[in-house]
Amino acid sequence: MFGSIKDSLASGAAKALLAGRIERYGRLLDLRIRSREKTLSAVIQLAGESEEVRIEVGRYRVTGASGSFALVIEEVAASREWLQLLLEDFLVGKPLPLPNLATLALGGPES
Repeated sequence: MFGSIKDSLASGAAKALLAGRIERYGRLLDLRIRSREKTLSAVIQLAGESEEVRIEVGRYRVTGASGSFALVIEEVAASREWLQLLLEDFLVGKPLPLPNLATLALGGPES
C-alpha cells in the first residue's frame, strides 16, 4: 500500500517536472511510475498529432552513488513505430542524469 501511494505522489511530481521539458513537443497527459517493478508509462499528445502516443518503459534501473545518479532505460515500447525506433536508438542503454529526489521516487539505485 505504501509503495502505491509513494508511486502516485512520485508520478505526480515527475509529471509536473517533465511537462515543462516537453511542452515544445506536446503535452504530457499521464505518467505512472511503478518503482517496485521498475517500469514507467506515459501518454503524450504530440504537437501536430491527432492521436495520443503511449510509451511503456518495460524495465529501468537507477545507477550511481550519492550526488551522481542516472536513469538507464533497458526496455521501451511506443505506440508509433518511428518513435519506438527513435527511443531504441537514442534512449535505451544511455544514462540520463537524475536529481537525487527523482532517484528516491524511482526506487533508488540497484546494488
